[in-house]
Amino acid sequence: MSTELRQGSDWVVEDLDAREGEVVLAAAEGGDRVLRLLSTRPKRIAVVDRNPAQLHLLALKVAAVKSMAHHDYLELLGYRPSRRRRALFQRLRWLLPKEADEFWLTHLGVIDRGVAQQGEFERHLSSFRQFVRLVHGTKKVERFQALTTEAERRDMYAREWQTYLWRHFGGMLWKRWFDVGPERLERLLFDGRLLAPPPELSESEFVTAKELANRLLIVSEPPNEYLHAQPADSVDAFLLGRLNLTGLETELCRMARPGARMSYVSGEPEGRPPLGFVAQGTPRDAGFFPGQLVAAVLPA
Repeated sequence: MSTELRQGSDWVVEDLDAREGEVVLAAAEGGDRVLRLLSTRPKRIAVVDRNPAQLHLLALKVAAVKSMAHHDYLELLGYRPSRRRRALFQRLRWLLPKEADEFWLTHLGVIDRGVAQQGEFERHLSSFRQFVRLVHGTKKVERFQALTTEAERRDMYAREWQTYLWRHFGGMLWKRWFDVGPERLERLLFDGRLLAPPPELSESEFVTAKELANRLLIVSEPPNEYLHAQPADSVDAFLLGRLNLTGLETELCRMARPGARMSYVSGEPEGRPPLGFVAQGTPRDAGFFPGQLVAAVLPA
C-alpha cells in the first residue's frame, strides 16, 4: 500500500462543478476539493482513490470538520502555526475509521508538521519557491507577488527575472520536480498562481461542509470493485482529477446517467475521454501537473 500523500488537487483548475441534488463520484486526492463540493449541496458524494493514503487524509479532514472550529481545523492541517497539532488530533480520533486511525498513528510526524504541506506536490512546490527566493531575493519576490495583473507580471519578468541562475537552473529544477515544461512555469507565474499562498477552506465552505459532511461516502474498497457493484444510470457528475481511469472506463459509462458530466486529467496527448463520453471544448493543461484537463459529457 502506498503511504505517499498525493495532494495538490486544488491547484488543478476545473470548470466542472457539482449541482444541488446531484449524485457525484469524485477522486479523493487532497480532500479539500471534495469538501468544497459540499457547498453545491449535492445529494451524495462517493469518494474513491487507488491510494488508500488519500482516503485516510480525507477521513482526517472530515473528522476535523465535524469536531472542530474553523481556526482549529486550519491549525491542525498546517495553515496556521501550532505546537499542539498532536493534541488536536487526539480530539478527533474517535471519528476516524479504524484503518485511518491506525494509519495516522504511524504518521504522527506528518500530523506534527501539518498534513496540508506534506504531500509530494506541496514539498516540491515549497522547495521551488525557496529556489525562487534564493535567485531573486525576498524583496523582489514580494514586489512580484504584489502585482495584480498579468501584464504587470510579464513586464517585471522580462525586465528583472532573466538572471543567469534563473535561465540555467529554473527550468531544469521545474522539470525535475513537476515533470512539465518551462512554458507551464511561465504561465503559472503570469497567472499569479506559482507564488500564491496555498488554497485553504474558507469559513463559509467549512460551515457548509460541517453541515453536510454525512453526505460524503469514503469508499475503502478498490475503485473497480466499488464501481462494479453500483447500479446503472446512477451518477450525475464524475470529478476524477488525476485518478488513473485504466480498467474503469466501462463501469464509468454504465453508471453515468444520460447527460452526466466528467472532468479528469489525462496523460494522453489527444485527451480522449472514456468510450461513450464526448469531449467538451478543447483540453487545457493541468496547471502544475503533467497532462491535460479534459471535460466530457455522456450524450442524453
